[in-house]
Amino acid sequence: MDADDGEWVWVGRPAEPEAAAWWSAATAAVGLENEDDCALKVVFAAPAPHWTDAAPLGNGRLGAMVWGGVATETIQLNHDTLWTGVPGNYSNPNAPAVLSNVRTLVDNGDYTAASTAALGLSGLPSDVQNPLTLFLSVFTDYCVYQPLGDINLEFGDTDTAYTAYYRDIDLKSATVNVKYAIEDVEFTREHFASNPHQVVVAKFSANKAGSISFTVYLDSKLHHLSRISGTNVLIMEGSCSGKRIAPKECTSENLSGIKFSAVLDLQLGGDSCKIGAIGDRKLKIEGADWVVLLLAAASSFEGPFTKPSDSRTDPTSTALSTINSIRNMSYSQLYASHLDDYQSLFNRVALQLSKGHIRDSDVNKEQLERSSNLVSSVISTAERVKSFKNDEDPSLVQLLFNYGRYLLISCSRSGTQIANLQGIWNKDLEPAWE
Repeated sequence: MDADDGEWVWVGRPAEPEAAAWWSAATAAVGLENEDDCALKVVFAAPAPHWTDAAPLGNGRLGAMVWGGVATETIQLNHDTLWTGVPGNYSNPNAPAVLSNVRTLVDNGDYTAASTAALGLSGLPSDVQNPLTLFLSVFTDYCVYQPLGDINLEFGDTDTAYTAYYRDIDLKSATVNVKYAIEDVEFTREHFASNPHQVVVAKFSANKAGSISFTVYLDSKLHHLSRISGTNVLIMEGSCSGKRIAPKECTSENLSGIKFSAVLDLQLGGDSCKIGAIGDRKLKIEGADWVVLLLAAASSFEGPFTKPSDSRTDPTSTALSTINSIRNMSYSQLYASHLDDYQSLFNRVALQLSKGHIRDSDVNKEQLERSSNLVSSVISTAERVKSFKNDEDPSLVQLLFNYGRYLLISCSRSGTQIANLQGIWNKDLEPAWE
């Protein structure tokens, strides 16, 4: 709208030179290389202080949250079939009559009465004094989604020793990348969840030979046992609770739930690298040029109508079979298959928004000056969100659009369970949602 006369003025798409100048300023301002980076990378300026700051990965069945810690790292894991409980009959024989009554009340415009009557669809009486309380109480016996466990890595570096930290989710390649430097050594971590090969993959490398050393082990909040198999494999076996109550100890009741297994295989590179055991559940890697972690997981789930106690599926054998099928594949081969599979879905849609008409003087005097002051440091996506109210950056809208598509592809694939409210990612035995 024109400020002088209050009339609307139609502004066309910016000319190519103007658009190029704006994108140059905008991308430099957030510390990214080009226009695609602004709309296709979720950027973090530090390791995750909380689970909600970790970076999600998924292949529809396996989910992972990458914290990106330096001294210690956690890759939290989920499997889409890990739930408490056993099959049950949740049908309500009175539901047809209740539904008919609800429809009649809605047709008559009596929406309050219809809302109260609708509680009967869940088996609650329609004359309850506190409908919400009773409605929520019904779900205390319902099953809940469970976390599988964690890959824990201990590097031994002090929290204050690193510089040039960078972490991102690359939405175009469905990878989580972590970079940082300690003295003159630059460290790089790459993570992805492969749908074709059903594994979570992580590669740790550095620009100086023999710089990769850490201790790794598997852990879980569920009842579990972990062990070393051979020289470079960790196996964790456990079970969900037969009831919603979180298992605190090994009992026959707790073990009546779905069983699970996770298998972690380590591949090493380097002339002087070593791998050895610490106790019976930790592996220590020393002096490697690079390390690739391959994580496969499986459960005893055989469908919604099969009791866990009746299942004949051996999750450990299934997970080991997955690892054995790819053990001779290189990291590059796994990544190429993952990329082809993911991009066949992600690349079906593209969204591009323009900033609008920008005067040359605006670009030169304001935006370019701002970008020159900020180009030396990466601006996190969180900071871009905060500044959006003052600068409606269209690339941030594109990023949100692409991030939503990335999450849906990552948590729901053909043959997997329907995505939860949080997709496939959950860290709690008692999640805040049903």
